[in-house]
Amino acid sequence: MAWDPTQGQGQGQPGNEEQGQPGSGGPEPGAPQNPYQGQGQPGSGGPEPYSGYGTPPPQQGPYGTPPPQYGTPPYQQGGYGYAPPQQAPRPIGQAIQELPNQYIKVLTKPSAQSFAEEMGKADWGMVWIQLLIWAVIGTILGLIRAAIGLAAASSFVSNNTFNPAAITALTVSGSTFSFIAVPVSFFIVVGIQYLLAKAFKGEGNFLTQGYTYLLFEVPIAIIGYLLAFIPILGLIASIALSIYGIVLNVFSIMAVHRLSGGKAAGVVLIPVAVLILLFLLCGFAIVAIIIAATRATPH
Repeated sequence: MAWDPTQGQGQGQPGNEEQGQPGSGGPEPGAPQNPYQGQGQPGSGGPEPYSGYGTPPPQQGPYGTPPPQYGTPPYQQGGYGYAPPQQAPRPIGQAIQELPNQYIKVLTKPSAQSFAEEMGKADWGMVWIQLLIWAVIGTILGLIRAAIGLAAASSFVSNNTFNPAAITALTVSGSTFSFIAVPVSFFIVVGIQYLLAKAFKGEGNFLTQGYTYLLFEVPIAIIGYLLAFIPILGLIASIALSIYGIVLNVFSIMAVHRLSGGKAAGVVLIPVAVLILLFLLCGFAIVAIIIAATRATPH
């Protein structure tokens, strides 16, 4: 009898437990294999596979650490400025000495970043000192300009002698106007812009906004007073300077309130547009009254 090499292996016999054989209890021949067989199955001792439900496992970085997060403080997503830590109070003398450099910085490097770097220096004492500087210089230059104008119109001289009453009235009225107009206009403008910024979800406070506003408004106002001595070119330069001041104002709002350029421009330009509209309406009303009065007058 010839020897059978398959004898004793039970190939194809019922009850055989070899994998892949009919009746062995294993997978049928040709059936797809499970690549995760023995891994993550209940009772296998391996990790449970993620089924798509519940909380997914945390993602890992290249070295087993969580991936870095971007757009977190101190920078906001969108890059609309940042909030630096409040600096320690400085002596008044030191703060005043630093003002010229701050003015030069914001005027020559117009950006939200320039204003953001100065936000931590906001202080009510320096706000009032800048308002005082603005009012004093405006008063002095305004009086000089008024005196030149009166002398040119020969209204300053009476019988070839100086009129003390005219000098006193000029000094008192000019000083009173500047010392009242400067702080009143400051709080009105900054207050309106502050309310609009809050309506646009701004995050800054009134003190910081007012401080950064004065960093560009005070030097621009002083330069405007000086340009007023030049008859025609001074007027043109003053208009250009005012437009530049609007641009700087937008940057300051962006830095203080963390707003986009469009929203910050809206905060600055909406009051200007409303003011222009009011002037136009008043002009039309005055013209209409004059026309109506002229037609009503009997000839």
